[in-house]
Amino acid sequence: MSEIKVSIVVAVYNMEKYLKKCIDSCLNQSFQDFELILVNDGSKDTSESIIDEYCNLYPGKIIKINKENGGLSSARNIAFPSVRGEYITFLDADDYYDKEYLAKLVNKADSENLDIVASGQHKVTMEGKILNTIHYTLIDGKTSQRRLNISGKLYRMEYVRKWDLKFPVGKTYEDNSFNLQAFFLTDKVGILDYEGYYQVVHEGSITSKPIDASRLPFEEWDMVCGKVKNSGVEGADIELFDFTFMSFITYFLLVRNRKREYLSNDSSLNSMDSINKITEFCEQVTNKYFVGYNKNKYLSLFKNKELPLSQKLGTYVFYRACRMHKLGLVVKIAFKVL
Repeated sequence: MSEIKVSIVVAVYNMEKYLKKCIDSCLNQSFQDFELILVNDGSKDTSESIIDEYCNLYPGKIIKINKENGGLSSARNIAFPSVRGEYITFLDADDYYDKEYLAKLVNKADSENLDIVASGQHKVTMEGKILNTIHYTLIDGKTSQRRLNISGKLYRMEYVRKWDLKFPVGKTYEDNSFNLQAFFLTDKVGILDYEGYYQVVHEGSITSKPIDASRLPFEEWDMVCGKVKNSGVEGADIELFDFTFMSFITYFLLVRNRKREYLSNDSSLNSMDSINKITEFCEQVTNKYFVGYNKNKYLSLFKNKELPLSQKLGTYVFYRACRMHKLGLVVKIAFKVL
């Protein structure tokens, strides 16, 4: 039996500008059966002093872990052995929750005996202006949509430990490999029509930076495909995994690599050398794991109407280009035209 209900893990690196609002959003939750684990990842600003201040005010409820700088993944991973909660959730140090966040996600997980609960999020400016809302569209209480970022999600810790779910160290876009496993190594998945996670978009945030192919977790993404497709988990929806993965790499290559999200665009954001490496990986992984994707049931134009038609057609065209070894040509056209 877990000592507490929820462990909130926050990795902190030079976040003095945002950290107090982040911590306060946790302390102000209507649901209070939680611990807050703050991992100081070798901060050089006043972040550690802020952490110490809160630890002194809330001994036992707020736990500090100090480590040398090693990146977001290593900071999250180092917290796992210390987690006492039945569930774990993550919060970036420049983001914050609304007051009912934990209550809604825990109630969903408890009432339906779920291993993972996913909800939406708001992307906001530093002043709190909503730029975009990532929303799950439910039809009769269900949806086939899967968002692969870490925001707005709650995980059963027993499930995380069973499958040894970790974040790839030293890599960017670490959320994707974690959630591709978390969503599809179980059939106990719940989705909430609710947005209580606020992601602050600013210069220096991940989505504002150019994508460096050398720091992408290609090996981990490949490993995840093999792990999920060979897991043999009863009730796991492998066709939905295929659709989700193909949607991810289609969007990542053809959209995310061309622009910065929600900030002023820079047409020279990513080098063609980096884009070519990503293109090569996408073609290889598609032909390795997704032969026959053209028959995937989630491509149907008349079913799963919560899935955009553009998403279905986009992944189908992407798949055909990979099968004909013409993805590089499609990318060149897309980057010139779009």
